Amino acid sequence: MKISVNWLKDFVPSITSDISSLVDQLTFLGLEVEDVITKKFPDSLVVVGKVQEVKPHPNADRLKICQVDAGEVEPLQIVCGAPNVAEGQLVPVAMIGAKLETPEGDSFTIKKSKIRGERSFGMICAADELGLSDDHSGIMVLEEHCEIGRPVASYLDADTILDIAVTPNRPDVLSHLGVAREMVGTAQVALPEACNVDFSGSENLVTIKNSDACPYYTGIVIRNVVVKESPSWLKQKIESIGLRPKNNIVDITNYVLHALGQPLHAFDLLKLQGESVQVRTDVSGSIVAINQEAYELQPGMPVICDQEKPVAIAGIMGGYDSAVSEATTDILLESAYFSPGVVRKASKILGLTSDSAYRFERGIDPGNVRFAAQCAVKLILELAGGEITEAEEAGSVPPGSITVALRPERANEILGCSIPMGKMVSMLEYIGFVMTANEKDENLIFTVPSFRVDVEQEIDLIEEIARLEGYNNIAASERMVASYPQSRENPEYFPDYLRSVMIGLQFREILTNPLITKRDALQFEQQTVPVLNPISEGLEVLRPSLVPTMLKVISHNIKHGIRNMRLFEVAHSFFTLNEEDDAAKSMTEKEQLVFAITGSRYPVNWARKKEQVDFFDMKGSVEMLLGKLNLLDKSSLNIYNESTLSITCDWKGEDKTLKLHAGKVQQIAPELLEAFDIDQPVFVAEIDTEVLERSFTLNVCYEPPSRYPVVERDLSFILPEGLEVQKLVDCVKTSDVLISNVRVFDLFERELENNGGKVERSIALSLNITDHSGTLKEEKVKKILQKVMENAESRLGAVIRQV
Repeated sequence: MKISVNWLKDFVPSITSDISSLVDQLTFLGLEVEDVITKKFPDSLVVVGKVQEVKPHPNADRLKICQVDAGEVEPLQIVCGAPNVAEGQLVPVAMIGAKLETPEGDSFTIKKSKIRGERSFGMICAADELGLSDDHSGIMVLEEHCEIGRPVASYLDADTILDIAVTPNRPDVLSHLGVAREMVGTAQVALPEACNVDFSGSENLVTIKNSDACPYYTGIVIRNVVVKESPSWLKQKIESIGLRPKNNIVDITNYVLHALGQPLHAFDLLKLQGESVQVRTDVSGSIVAINQEAYELQPGMPVICDQEKPVAIAGIMGGYDSAVSEATTDILLESAYFSPGVVRKASKILGLTSDSAYRFERGIDPGNVRFAAQCAVKLILELAGGEITEAEEAGSVPPGSITVALRPERANEILGCSIPMGKMVSMLEYIGFVMTANEKDENLIFTVPSFRVDVEQEIDLIEEIARLEGYNNIAASERMVASYPQSRENPEYFPDYLRSVMIGLQFREILTNPLITKRDALQFEQQTVPVLNPISEGLEVLRPSLVPTMLKVISHNIKHGIRNMRLFEVAHSFFTLNEEDDAAKSMTEKEQLVFAITGSRYPVNWARKKEQVDFFDMKGSVEMLLGKLNLLDKSSLNIYNESTLSITCDWKGEDKTLKLHAGKVQQIAPELLEAFDIDQPVFVAEIDTEVLERSFTLNVCYEPPSRYPVVERDLSFILPEGLEVQKLVDCVKTSDVLISNVRVFDLFERELENNGGKVERSIALSLNITDHSGTLKEEKVKKILQKVMENAESRLGAVIRQV
């Protein structure tokens, strides 16, 4: 946001002329000054001249030969191509030897020249050629009081422009008035004069159809205005912040916007059907805006309509057909409050923004709507004439004042300082807050000014106190203590710990974009999470899995000659839950770890035969990861199909143990490899990091080996059809506390005769039975085995195989 120091002096006449001090003051107030632009004066050889004669160039239709009195003995002949040059004008004339700069920063010197056969002894300048603005529509016409032959610079005021970075939570400083309030306090600001307007209209001028989108709207009809060029002081104000003057009416609305922060709009009243307006959100169709671009309106967007059609996109931009022009005689001046969310949504959907939208979508001061309109009316009556014939307000001003309690003791505890309560009150009152109650010096109740839409709770007031006290003035204090836990379950942020483990296992980390093409996403999930406004055609949806982006990276490396890869990534994937209007409630995200191997098993070496990685290399990598996390004995890899293993982890709660599905290990299918243009096998593991973190324990408890012999026994079970082997293992292991280990050492299958080809499957298990208190006797071992067999049969239907 650009702020003119000269313009700022209209609100704060006593402002310092030391720009460095001014920049420091604004910076310590939280308003970062990104750039300081000091305007340069034109060369002293650029003087005031008067055009005495204008005639056509004999050899060029677009050029004119002008005789200009520049204070010399004889008039100067100057060839000029500006369309607006005319006799009697006072214009800036660059004399021979004057140095000018181009908009790109290059300099050149005015010399005698011959243009299409005619001599030219100078140059009549446009405003941009003098560095005064970017207007190149024609030559600059000076005020009548300027003296011929005198340097143009003597009629210009020195000005400095401050480019201030304003954070989204401070819409109150998006104007010269807002910055002035921050610098000297609300009481010391000189407000502009306003015209007293009676808003008791006929109630036929303005109608609000949706009060949620527009709670308050004022309309003022001014007839018999004269639309013309603005006076020099107004043009200078507008040009100083980079705007181009258009006419007195439009310039006044822009002036009030940047002076007071309240957007305004002026309609040509005679171009409005019925000479009235409605604020609606149920309109569809097309509208051509002032920028002469067509926009498609959708229901829900705030629109200003006359009796037949839309005439403006409310809070964003007016319509081209109802815009003020030189032929305008009657205007309808709009000053309103539009809800930030409605304007923001419409602006994003249309891809259209403006100075008005920038302020409305952040929140304007509802208490400033009427005052800004009255200030604009005063200027219009002074500069364009006319008379007010009707003024009307619809709706009601949104409640802009709320109360917030402040505990001074709490504020000092948070800031780590000792600011007296009276000083806190003075600082907050300085910027417009009003203390309405003092509850025994413990709770101070403040009324928040309507322009501070960002202040809602006590911590906001504490932030204001810190800002006004000056962060550099709040010294480090022993009382400002941050407490940390004496111990933590995990040594650091678990995903970072997981990354360090993967790097230790010789995997390289990749970072990929969570946005992918819909074509890639649909190969993994049919219900995808779309992006409302994709930044490109290839970034349409959020990834439902980390695998597609991993395959993209592998494909890219293979195309560049790198075929041996061990890669991993810890990131989020996104899923659709259900169909709801609220997009945020219809999706969820999950953090996952994905790692992949492909190519050669060993580094390239002349002495070793090249071997390709296979499924068991990936299975071994997963087991090494689980081992590093102390989860190997609490997890299992179960066969899901011929190319996929399912990973489960045990999680022990206070009274139960749960088996959590952690992820899967798979060989990527050939059709997927072909879709990603990969011509070699790829093996991938995708694991839920939340499950790993829940099951993970940093400290491993050492359990000494038994001093007494470990008894080993083998059992062979016939399994019912469809029973998972892991369930049998779990059942056997939990049958008795003395069973320390169970492993599968044989699988036998046979086809049963006279049973339709049905296959009988038997599993042989080896049990370790350990007693740390003494030597096991055969009777006790038999009881344990009997319990195992009974549990397997009663719980799972598995019976002992009879030999």
